[in-house]
Amino acid sequence: MVPEINLHDFFEYFKGAKGGQPQQSEAVQMLQGAMNDNLLKNNSAWVVKYREAPPAPPAPKWPITKKQLATIMLCSEGSLPDSLMDDLARCVETFKMDTKAMVYFLGQCGHESAGLKYPMEIASGAAYEGRCSDLGNCKPGDGVKYAGTGYIQVTGYAWHSKFSKFINDPKVVEIGKTYTCDKYPWSISGFWWRENNMNAMCAARPEFTNHQIDEIGARVNGKMRPNGADDRLAYTDRAYKAIIGV
Repeated sequence: MVPEINLHDFFEYFKGAKGGQPQQSEAVQMLQGAMNDNLLKNNSAWVVKYREAPPAPPAPKWPITKKQLATIMLCSEGSLPDSLMDDLARCVETFKMDTKAMVYFLGQCGHESAGLKYPMEIASGAAYEGRCSDLGNCKPGDGVKYAGTGYIQVTGYAWHSKFSKFINDPKVVEIGKTYTCDKYPWSISGFWWRENNMNAMCAARPEFTNHQIDEIGARVNGKMRPNGADDRLAYTDRAYKAIIGV
C-alpha cells in the first residue's frame, strides 16, 4: 500500500516548536505518542542519521604551493600549516586578487609580519587607547584588544567590526586580535586590501618597478617612501620571481 503522505515533504515547512504554528507542534506530539518506543531511542537508526554532522566543505585550492610561499617569506615549509594555506586560498578567491595583486599583497604582508613571524602586532596596542574618531577604539581596552591583526596589521575596533560582519563571525569582535590573527591572518588582511581598492592600484602598476612597489607600500604604510621600503622591495621581488618567474 502506497502511503498518502511523504513525511519528508510534509515537514519541509515545519520550523519546530519555537517557529511553527501551535497546531503543528501539537500534531508532532500526537505523532510521537503514536510511535513505537523503540523508534524514540537515541540509538535508533533514524535518530543517529538525523544527528550526523554535515560533511566538511572541500578544502580550497591553494593559489601557490608551500614551497613558493616559504621561498618568498624565507621560512620553512614545515612552518606553514594547511590551515594557513587554506586561509590564503580563501583570501585570494574572496577578494578577487589576480596574480599581480597577489604578488604585491604577499610583498607587503611579508614585510609587515617579518616573514609571517608576527600575525599580531608586537606592541601591546596600549598606544591606540582612546582613538575613537579614527580607529573606533571608544571603550577602555579597545586599543589592546584590537591592535594590529593579521599579516598586514589591521588595527582598531572599527576595522574588526566591519570584518566580523563581512565574515559572519562574531568572535572577531568578542575575542579580538588573539582569535582573528590565528583564524584569519590572511583574510582580515585581504579585507583591508579590498576596502582600500588595492587590486585596482596594483593593476595600474604592472611593471613592478621599485617606484611602483614603493607606491603600494606607501598606501599600506601611510608615507612615501614607506617604512622598511627596501625590505618591501625584497619581499615583492621574491614573490614576483616565485610566482610569475624571472
